[in-house]
Amino acid sequence: ENGRTVAAGGGGDDSGSGGGGGNRLMDSMDRVFFCGDLNYRVDLPREQTELAVLRMRELLDDGGNESGDGEDEDDDEERREAEELRLSLLRHDQLLRTLSEGRAFPSFAEGRIAFPPTFKFDKSSPTKYDTSHKKRIPAWTDRVLFRPFGVRVVEYDSVPTAAHSDHRPVFGTYRVSLLGRERRTAKKAEAKAKKAEEGGKKRRKKRRTRTSKEEEDEN
Repeated sequence: ENGRTVAAGGGGDDSGSGGGGGNRLMDSMDRVFFCGDLNYRVDLPREQTELAVLRMRELLDDGGNESGDGEDEDDDEERREAEELRLSLLRHDQLLRTLSEGRAFPSFAEGRIAFPPTFKFDKSSPTKYDTSHKKRIPAWTDRVLFRPFGVRVVEYDSVPTAAHSDHRPVFGTYRVSLLGRERRTAKKAEAKAKKAEEGGKKRRKKRRTRTSKEEEDEN
């Protein structure tokens, strides 16, 4: 819930074992990504959420302007305040809570969310959130989840200037290992066996040294 990469528990592991047909299907894949409008919302009042988002935008816009000497500390303070506001909203994000509690998307993870809510914007405005009579609460409905084994997040962001929809698109860039699940498991087993073998050699050498010392003492 702190906005860093979050992994869900309670439903899967790296062993490839699974439960029902859905789990068996996913466990047969080396890499799984799940993305789209997942429609999870923020459990906060509209006014509180929108004020936080607008304040974040204001702080980050001010921090991005050129500043002279002596203003760096002010910029750092503004970035810290914006970060605190972002985390205060993400603590009430339904998907992050669902992932952390293992109630859906078992063994899936998500990159760090550093972008503003991507829904719902007025189509006539690139910056205004829903001003219709429904006044939907700004939320991170558009997400990219993945099974984290052999996957590292390089970039996870939105495109705020893409104003052709009431959503803002989200994209991710990932570094993916070419090792498949079976090969990766085999390499782990090989490394474990090698470590055990080295440990055995050390113990045998230690016993030989102790025996030699005892024989010398007896002589």
